[in-house]
Amino acid sequence: MKVMNPTVQQYCAEHEDKAFFGTAPSLLTLRRAYHDEAATMWMLPQLYDLCEYCGVREKLDESQMTQLARVIITEFPYLKVSEIMLFLHRFKAGRYGRFYGAIDPMVIMTALRFDFMDERAAAIYDREHAEERAAWEAHCREVARERAEARAAGRPMYPRMVTPPDKSKHDTPST
Repeated sequence: MKVMNPTVQQYCAEHEDKAFFGTAPSLLTLRRAYHDEAATMWMLPQLYDLCEYCGVREKLDESQMTQLARVIITEFPYLKVSEIMLFLHRFKAGRYGRFYGAIDPMVIMTALRFDFMDERAAAIYDREHAEERAAWEAHCREVARERAEARAAGRPMYPRMVTPPDKSKHDTPST
């Protein structure tokens, strides 16, 4: 809770790859490792920071913030705390709309469910395809190296087919 405080949100935004693919614990991990309320207790300062940042007249009260934290934890237990902080930073940056006069938990949930989760899916897709592309390129380089070595040694690249034994030697005469 001390390390992953709201001031780390900017770091998560500056290092998106670490936010998505780093080693930060998930909300579920917090619940299991400490106690059920650990994730809620971690989330409350994050949401309070958002409320203060937005500067609207009507902020969430403690009960609303607690309920919002619990809904996020229940709906998205697999998100890492770094991903939540990235989302909140992006929300503060205006990526997902704005509040008009009061902070609306439904606006936060809608932005998280649709906008942020789409961005997360795209980041995961891009990462997986980059890894597949890198593996394919490494394979192609290895094949090219093997071909060059074979060519330089004057041997065929692929082993020759072994010809089957001559059947005529093993056939018995028919009577």
